Amino acid sequence: MEHPKSHKPDLRDLRPQQVQDILTSLGEKPFRARQVLRWLYKNAAPDFETMSDLAKPLRQRLSQVARLTAMAPAQVEDAADGTSKLLYVLDDGARIESVLIPEADHHTLCVSSQVGCRQGCAFCRTATLGFTRNLRPAEITGQVLAARRLVDEARPLTNLVFMGMGEPLDNMASLLISLEHILGESGLQMSQRRVTVSTVGLADHLADFGRATPAALAVSLNAANEGLRSKLMPINRRFSLATLKAALLAYPLKPTRRITLEYVLLGGVNDRPAHAVELARWCRGLKCKVNLIPFNPHEGADFVAPAEADVQVFQEVLISEHITALLRRSRGADISAACGQLAARAALDDWDEEDGD
Repeated sequence: MEHPKSHKPDLRDLRPQQVQDILTSLGEKPFRARQVLRWLYKNAAPDFETMSDLAKPLRQRLSQVARLTAMAPAQVEDAADGTSKLLYVLDDGARIESVLIPEADHHTLCVSSQVGCRQGCAFCRTATLGFTRNLRPAEITGQVLAARRLVDEARPLTNLVFMGMGEPLDNMASLLISLEHILGESGLQMSQRRVTVSTVGLADHLADFGRATPAALAVSLNAANEGLRSKLMPINRRFSLATLKAALLAYPLKPTRRITLEYVLLGGVNDRPAHAVELARWCRGLKCKVNLIPFNPHEGADFVAPAEADVQVFQEVLISEHITALLRRSRGADISAACGQLAARAALDDWDEEDGD
């Protein structure tokens, strides 16, 4: 494995045109770039030697001017419900997690975009880690390629949610390149309707994001009054609910799409009928749906899960106000893989102790 500060570019950090430019600089014709891109994404080649339909001299020259990051989980932990938490140790020793969720006929992957997170949401375990660095495009796309190797044709990986560690729009440059790898014709060609990017609400980035990619948008809301949301989510002190709503109203949404609003229900904090009424009022005028997510307790959390009856009433209030409200049960809670529970640093420390590394 090369040093993470190697001067050679990682091909999976580059846009397709940049890969073609490298091949052109080596005197190769455009079709060679298409071959290389196929190896990078469809075939998930771990190294240049694997690219068997390229002449050996070309493979050698590529290795002299570029490099590849081959992502493989250092640990796979399986939950009782079939969910798998994938732990990665990156080139510089940083640690991240993604979560592979089985459904009846497909898999969904929860993807991380940063090492840690700087947003400080009060209910999120990842926030306790603080922020270390942004992930490179190769490290984001690499999670997807690695997960594809763990599934079979009976239940392929078809859905991605950028709801893992980090705030995706805080790493916009890497995010957009990785989405090009995931959605683009030269990449994995995944369905744009099945790739969702979740944000805490970086209002100043929303328009640029919407213009740059066809991926779906989700916004973590969690309260519809300024005081409470500011306590739960520090970003609200920078971009108020009014500012956020104005940005969402101006968002370049396709006619057949809706924005998803994520609402984590915290027992006794934001799960009262009055909170549901506030949320319904805030939603008016927005083309949106609401995903209700009961809080998943974790070590050190100051919150508890809501009562089942309160969840039901909250949903009924929204529906009575003509808001589409869906209840989303998180998966993998028994291995701390559920929404808001990811903390790769602690997970690997425990594993190291058990295995004596």
